[in-house]
Amino acid sequence: MNFGRENEQLEFKKSTSEVKEAMDDICAILNKHGSGTLYFGIKPNGDVCGQEIGNLTLDDVARICKEAISPMIYPFIKEVEFDGCKCIEVKFSGNERPYSSFGIFYKRVVDRSEKMTTEEIKNVMASTDYSSKWENNITIFGIDDVDKNALRSFYDESISCGRLNPLSSYNEEELLIGLGLFENNHLTNAGYYLFSNKKPVVLKIATYVTDERINFSDIRRVEDNIYNLIRYANSYIKDKMNWKVESILGTSRVEVPEIPVEAIREIVVNSFAHANYRGVTENEIAITPTQIEIYNPGEFPVDLTPEMFVTSNRKSQPRNKVILNTLYKSKDVEMFGSGFKKVYSLCKDRNIRVGYESNSDGFSFVFYRNNVTLNVTENVTLNLIVKLTTNDYKVLNLLKENPVQTREELATQIGVDKRTVQRCLDKLTLNGYIVRIGSKKTGYWEVLK
Repeated sequence: MNFGRENEQLEFKKSTSEVKEAMDDICAILNKHGSGTLYFGIKPNGDVCGQEIGNLTLDDVARICKEAISPMIYPFIKEVEFDGCKCIEVKFSGNERPYSSFGIFYKRVVDRSEKMTTEEIKNVMASTDYSSKWENNITIFGIDDVDKNALRSFYDESISCGRLNPLSSYNEEELLIGLGLFENNHLTNAGYYLFSNKKPVVLKIATYVTDERINFSDIRRVEDNIYNLIRYANSYIKDKMNWKVESILGTSRVEVPEIPVEAIREIVVNSFAHANYRGVTENEIAITPTQIEIYNPGEFPVDLTPEMFVTSNRKSQPRNKVILNTLYKSKDVEMFGSGFKKVYSLCKDRNIRVGYESNSDGFSFVFYRNNVTLNVTENVTLNLIVKLTTNDYKVLNLLKENPVQTREELATQIGVDKRTVQRCLDKLTLNGYIVRIGSKKTGYWEVLK
């Protein structure tokens, strides 16, 4: 049997030994047409040769698609048979251009794939409307793939706070449809990440013994949906924070957290609501003796800063409108665009410093810890002695030689990533070794010690 020639939306591979090239072709077809079909077990000339298919072959192809293609897609993969020969059919679609395969962008030229130029990538990005298209894409997951406990908890919270009208009779499918998370018997991407039982989101948490972040007292990797992870993250930070007892009017005694719980909650919710779920997503929480850092893999809007939302009535620019609207229903989100104002106000009242970092890798928000009271009842205070690591000294010495070096230049010279250098800079700044003079782009580092 012969399938004829390949074309701009049809690709053949003899076997899954060519899976890397297959990912490149899928990427190219998506960037040109938004959908296509690829077969394993068919030669480039269209002759069916068959493909050996084991118990995990289809799962392996699905896994590689997930790891290779960004933004993430959900292809329909199945075993098919032609003239007694087993093949694998991969049907795929997506409208989140541009797509990359293992970090490289491709375009389709007739029946082959070519690398896109930088200018071509920019043109595709400029012509693409990202407004919640990804969130509304239909997945392969149905009602049986819903975390029923999480969805019911969400419903009860939303009814309780008055932001959702109760159903005449609770029905999971009706609720999801009403929220815009379920269509044609399948979850949308937004519904999948919010409420599926497939554990689509990863949260990495570590509590470090020192600011060097070498040794840790606790480290975890938690997989779940957005709704559950928001609650897990808030609970974890509250448990690890320091608390002290304060007297009110000389009689009542209450436990007060070192950082307002409401401020922590706002940033945690922000990190999940605005993360970029179009690739492999891992949110992170890092707790050190002097910092609580909350990171999400979603860069801040270009040319904007958190301060701009604090000092003006600037409108929110959500990456995931449907996810954000859903979290508003359960009051995880208080009011659109007000989160940073609330955080800054709460921290200012408690004399708590905050900081942030935004780059192409994602966005980090840092709470600097002032209170080192470890035992609520005994009210014990520690005197912290901060020791510099080898990387800290390397950064310090390089800045002595050239104070205008960028984080990227420092990372290259030391042989570490940019986030490691940023941690060194934060630590050196916090402990009085260096100070930033001027703006982030045109300023320099002054070495004080």
